[in-house]
Amino acid sequence: MRILRLLSILLPVLLFHSPDARADGESPFVFQQTTLDFGNIRETDGPASGTFWFRNRSDRPVQIDFVATSCGCTTADYPTRPVQPGEDCEIVVKFNPANMSGKVYRDVTVVTKTSEDRLVITADVEPAPVGPEQTYPGIVGGGIRSRDLSYRFGYAAQGRSQSQSITLYNSNDKTVLLKAESSNPHLTVKCPYSLKPGAADGMTVTYDIPVGASNYGICDDTITLYVDGVKTEHPIRLNAIMVDDLDRSDKDAPSMRTDPSYMTLKDVRKGKTVKKQFVIYNDGRKDLIIRHVKTSGGISSTLKAGDTVKPGKSITVDVRLTAPKTATTTQESIFFITNDPLRPQKEIVIRANTK
Repeated sequence: MRILRLLSILLPVLLFHSPDARADGESPFVFQQTTLDFGNIRETDGPASGTFWFRNRSDRPVQIDFVATSCGCTTADYPTRPVQPGEDCEIVVKFNPANMSGKVYRDVTVVTKTSEDRLVITADVEPAPVGPEQTYPGIVGGGIRSRDLSYRFGYAAQGRSQSQSITLYNSNDKTVLLKAESSNPHLTVKCPYSLKPGAADGMTVTYDIPVGASNYGICDDTITLYVDGVKTEHPIRLNAIMVDDLDRSDKDAPSMRTDPSYMTLKDVRKGKTVKKQFVIYNDGRKDLIIRHVKTSGGISSTLKAGDTVKPGKSITVDVRLTAPKTATTTQESIFFITNDPLRPQKEIVIRANTK
């Protein structure tokens, strides 16, 4: 009996001082574990849930600003009140395995005013048996289906031809003739001339972005299909990010780092304009050049295309956000592109709670 009592006292202490916990001084929180493994689950089983237990080891109350997840398939419930010194709390994470298969990893980031704790959930998902309708749920029209109606091409480098394939499936009981048109002169599309019933084949999309100062940023393009000469109901949308053609193996390349990556503004008066700052660092050996800047909503910034950060230096960017007059919360962002070959794009997210 005494041994059991001793174990009941020591077990929480051992858990909160396990090797998985962060070193002192890095975060006010210490977690029992930083990885949560759901093990083998089936796609058809629905959401799985688990708990990250943590303790506030600091000598002050700590407010969690928000918990960010790397995918919409993952949600997190966390304390909305300040966590008191020495208090044990939980973050309940739910993971939906729908439309997934194999080994899956998702990040869960706990953000406070002074820290970010990165947690990881993982699972081995057994996919549900599927037919053509499940494999190709996107209905283009004219009996033609695809895996989706919206695709992300990724980075499209200036001055270089890059191609990807989009699979089309013919659900008709006859062979059809296909034709494709692109909304972008720098995007060419080559689709199968004909497609037999029940057959699937790849449509090749190719970006040839010219070198030029105006050819940076995000391009949203559409591909229109014609089946036996008839225009289909739904276009296929393609998203690409236009960047420099850079050498990822260049050890002397510029290296971008920002602080912070998230901003949370509390109790902002509706309609009021507030000012914040973030810093862009260059940890590389060549000049870091801002190629493109885009802001959303009620945000303005001093960052502009052509700004340069010397090696080992930094620049401070002023940001102004005007809170909406009606909504209680708002989320805006600053998106910019640089000549950093490893991370050419960055988005600074700003969330504001208004009163």
